[in-house]
Amino acid sequence: MTICDADEDGFIDELERKKLPWADQQATFDLNHDGKLTHLEVAIYLAHKRDSLGITQFDRNNAQTFVKRHDTNRNGQLDADEIADGWPPDPSKFDKNANGIITAIEIAEQFAFNRVLRRELGIEAVDNMSAIKTMRKFDKDGDQNLDAKESAAAGLPGDVRNHDDNGDGKLNNIELAILFSKHRRELGLSKSDGVKAKRIIAMADRNQDGKISEDEMGGDAFSADGAASSQYTRFDANSDGTVTLGEVQTYIARERKRLGFNDTHLANARRLLLRHDTDRSTFIESAELSSAETGPGKLSSSTLEAADENKDGRLSLEELAKHLAKQ
Repeated sequence: MTICDADEDGFIDELERKKLPWADQQATFDLNHDGKLTHLEVAIYLAHKRDSLGITQFDRNNAQTFVKRHDTNRNGQLDADEIADGWPPDPSKFDKNANGIITAIEIAEQFAFNRVLRRELGIEAVDNMSAIKTMRKFDKDGDQNLDAKESAAAGLPGDVRNHDDNGDGKLNNIELAILFSKHRRELGLSKSDGVKAKRIIAMADRNQDGKISEDEMGGDAFSADGAASSQYTRFDANSDGTVTLGEVQTYIARERKRLGFNDTHLANARRLLLRHDTDRSTFIESAELSSAETGPGKLSSSTLEAADENKDGRLSLEELAKHLAKQ
């Protein structure tokens, strides 16, 4: 509106529409067919475009962050000289119309594409962030790849050669993220488990070397009364006085196996609990269930009989999540 509404009457009229890069589509979004576009009609077009490209609010926020970081002349886009400074590393992927300028929407579109691609490869946000942070810390030559020496310094899990998909002897960001994703899933860790493990390390890792030393265990990560050290020793599987991320992941994986359900089961259980728990007791009692078999999204008394592990006549969130996992 700022660019096109030159007379500032709150509309983009027929003459002003010529400045629109999507002038050929304006009739579709002129909802009242008055030949002018309002702020709301422009917003609807932009929402439609964002939705058609699969762009989420996360992608938009992320794109804006990168624009602010690299847009030195503060004109809301990345011009040729700003792109020449090194970001993005492959401008052609972002510059969709090949005009030498990268806009926020073009960045968001590429971020959305990357996000969908990662999801199809089994990469979750926690895996991608692990890859980004590892690359940032151990890519000493700045080529956006980890060579054999850099991979060894990073202490990556498993045989990294199994993840060098293009056979160049290095790991790029996607290959690294796939490695972390596969390792997490092999351990049986959910997305939240992966985040929790990294958070536990970060809470006490004051020198940011990726592990918790005996001195760091005395911090106040768990409590302010000196109990933090004893809390951390439960993760120290080999009793060497140091807690590594791998040890924390292994501990949490055992807990996940004991629980017997993942994030999806827990989310579905929360939804069903909210729907059926009419007295808001945080449990589902027999009186809140129908004796007859019901359709999708509804629980019957037979579910209570099958899922009530402690036989107290009611269903807790954990019991329901375990039941859904077994189903």
